[in-house]
Amino acid sequence: MIKSFIEKINSNSLLKHSLITILLRGFGVLILFGFTVFITNFYSPSIVGEYESVRVFLLVIGSIALLGTEQSVLYYAGKYQATGDVTGLKQVYFKMLRILVITVFFSTIVYLIIPKEILLSFLNNDFVAYQNIKKSFFILFFFILTLFNTEVLRALDYIYWAEIFRNILKYLPVLVGAFLLLYVGDPNWLVDFYIYGFIILSLLTSFMVFKSFKAVKVERSIVTSKEIIKVSYPMAISATCFFLMLSIDVFLLKKYFSNEQVAYYATAVKLLTVLTMVIVAINTNVSPKLAEFFTNKDFFNLNEVLKKSRKVIVCVNSFFGIVLIVFGFQILSLFGENYTNAYYPMVILVLGQMATSFFGSNAALLNMADKQHIYKNILVAATVLNLILNLFLIPKYGMIGAASSFVASLFFWNIVAFFYVKFKILKTI
Repeated sequence: MIKSFIEKINSNSLLKHSLITILLRGFGVLILFGFTVFITNFYSPSIVGEYESVRVFLLVIGSIALLGTEQSVLYYAGKYQATGDVTGLKQVYFKMLRILVITVFFSTIVYLIIPKEILLSFLNNDFVAYQNIKKSFFILFFFILTLFNTEVLRALDYIYWAEIFRNILKYLPVLVGAFLLLYVGDPNWLVDFYIYGFIILSLLTSFMVFKSFKAVKVERSIVTSKEIIKVSYPMAISATCFFLMLSIDVFLLKKYFSNEQVAYYATAVKLLTVLTMVIVAINTNVSPKLAEFFTNKDFFNLNEVLKKSRKVIVCVNSFFGIVLIVFGFQILSLFGENYTNAYYPMVILVLGQMATSFFGSNAALLNMADKQHIYKNILVAATVLNLILNLFLIPKYGMIGAASSFVASLFFWNIVAFFYVKFKILKTI
């Protein structure tokens, strides 16, 4: 029975890659949880909250500076697989790299233009938070280069290396720093280890990408920078909207409550990553195939990939979701006694993610089927909804309001994406 199960997995490349990806991401989640348990027990909630604020801030500004290139490179990988072109991806990579240099330059200029007094006022005169923002812009290019190179490795079919960098090595610098700071140095340096670790990670990922491209020679111009931006920028807006929905609540909790509340709520969100990990793992693996089948107008196989991905997402997320709900108090107590205050917000987040798992990979299909503008518009509307709900609910209900706002936005964009795919893209089947 076990032998036949293994043979079934090996015969299905999508299932095989997806399961291995989930295992690698699961290992990464275990490292993340172990690290979180460690810092919440040995560092003050204030320091943990500051670390979480910086992490979320980097994700938001990074998604803007990336301009969607980390997603569009998967789109181009699928396109070139469909046409049999092996040189196109190298050209796209270096053109995207030039685009990233420009976006970081302009992002930094915008930051420098904003008066220091305005930023400090928004941060409630928290000078430490202001200094961390300054450091974040200093290493912004290294941060986005790490994320971009990771997805390029995936596009080059180094899926497992991509997952190792994305979910394991990414936490190594801050993990090492957290242990060292127990014995020497200022505990507030924890944020510095996280921020400056991306310099090392960007160099490592760049070395692997350059080594992979070394034997590939580009003989002609295949795609222009203008065409790349046209495909990428809607994805950038979509990614930014997604991270905004994961960060607006953090910033508002910090503003209306405290770093401690941020630490508790961020822990609940991290537990939710067990479920989002599954969705992202499946979507990143199927994205090149979705682009390939859509390019070739192979709607039968396109629909089959959607069905298989939805089945895997629902089954795995249902299992993890039930475990988190049943053992939530015990799991949260590992992070510290007060972290159990995040149980009910966590339950709301988990139930919402479990329910939306039934929508499968429709969002990924929109990006891979030349419908980036549609998905962008859906997420912009969801972000506006999320902001309105957060502004109304967080001051009154705190973490419960934050979780409820996110779930409402999650349902909105998944329902709209599902019906658009069903009636606009798959109607030809």
